[in-house]
Amino acid sequence: MNKSQKVNVPQTAKGHRPSFFDDPVNDKIISMITSIVTEIWVNRERLDTIETIMEEKGLCLNEEIENFKPSQKTLEKRENMRQELLDRIFYIFQEEVEDTARGDTKEMYETAVNISSNAN
Repeated sequence: MNKSQKVNVPQTAKGHRPSFFDDPVNDKIISMITSIVTEIWVNRERLDTIETIMEEKGLCLNEEIENFKPSQKTLEKRENMRQELLDRIFYIFQEEVEDTARGDTKEMYETAVNISSNAN
């Protein structure tokens, strides 16, 4: 394959996720909570970095931050960022919709796992 050929890689893995609870909704909720916690931590860490750098440089912008009025362009950017966050959090449901559209079932996934584990 040369560099000009593009490989189309699916954005989601095929098959169903393993389940840990009797009710699959619990697995989905845990996945969503994990996504939210990850997003919160990344943002807190980044904010701490910014605040630390500002303090080291002698910058105090608390009043400016409190009085900041975003432009329309900034509001649109934030809306795009918000939608991307929601897409990541609710990915588990999108993945299920895609599995259903492909005709994948939990039984097919478990069969594939059993076949591959017995291949050894």
